[in-house]
Amino acid sequence: MTDTEQDFLVVGPEHENRFSSGPTANFAKGLLWLLVVVLAAVSLTFILSRVIPADPARLAAGLEAGPDQVAQVRQDLGLDKPVVVQYVNYLGGLISGDFGDSIRTRQPVINDLLEALPASLELIVVSFTMIAGLGILLGIIWAYWPRGLHSVLLRIIAVAGSAMPVFWVGLLLQVGLAANIDWLPIAGSFNHRKYGVDEITGSGLLDSLISMDTSAIVEAIRRLVLPITTIVFHNIALTMTLMRSSMSEQLQRPYVQAARARGVSESKVVTVDALRNALNPVVTMLGLQLGWSLGGVVIVEVIFSWPGIGLYAFSAFQAFDYNAIMAVTIIATASFVLINSLVNRIYRVLDPRIT
Repeated sequence: MTDTEQDFLVVGPEHENRFSSGPTANFAKGLLWLLVVVLAAVSLTFILSRVIPADPARLAAGLEAGPDQVAQVRQDLGLDKPVVVQYVNYLGGLISGDFGDSIRTRQPVINDLLEALPASLELIVVSFTMIAGLGILLGIIWAYWPRGLHSVLLRIIAVAGSAMPVFWVGLLLQVGLAANIDWLPIAGSFNHRKYGVDEITGSGLLDSLISMDTSAIVEAIRRLVLPITTIVFHNIALTMTLMRSSMSEQLQRPYVQAARARGVSESKVVTVDALRNALNPVVTMLGLQLGWSLGGVVIVEVIFSWPGIGLYAFSAFQAFDYNAIMAVTIIATASFVLINSLVNRIYRVLDPRIT
């Protein structure tokens, strides 16, 4: 009898582990968990959108519309049907990629999201890269050289970044560097038409780099400075402090002392041995920060009039545009779950003992 036949005839614990812990099984579990979380978020948001005492049909028809016009809009939006039917219809639309139409913009929500997404991704990618890179680097420096003027400055940054709300940081930067000194634009994103840059990706910085136009690149960077600084200053404190704590702990471990006693170079001990083990809790925290980043940029985009998903979501809440609100909720939830799944895979790279 072959091994394959035995696997089908005898299913012991070792065989169960073989089938339940493989890459395919892990992927299936991750996909199932994503669907469950998204469905829960959709259901909760749908219920709240129907419980809140507001009339989307009245908002869509306009304050000057008569009862007949409101009734017609309610019928067009499907709001005259039972709530259960509305819920089933909405889930059916989601399966086909239809988020419905926006009450505010009068066009499919998916089109609005695709138009706003590049601007948000520009902020998220640039700011997260700086938070991760600078936070880890400064944390290592702080742990290896815990005393000195640099330590005092880093401590001040850590305390101020943690204590000051993100909106207050943004307002201070606007008043200090934009309004009074007039160094940087106070609000708004890169204008493609003004600089004759083709809107290939929707990102001002990336499109400017593609066009190789120096003046456009400088302007795109100037537009990014204030919102990126606001995000980084508010979030780098936690990364830097956690990296310092984790790195300090690893530098005191016996394996580091043993490596030094064997004559291993100090740079290798710090940047390879200690750093790899110290990154585990930092990666966890960075994964959570990245997962929440799509929702976290809302305040920054509103303050700096940045035309991304955050500003779109804020406008949707103001107009009670429930289809847009639900779409942003779904995307934010799915992004959070996917990013955390990615973090779990990064764990296996940093520490092969994790299965």
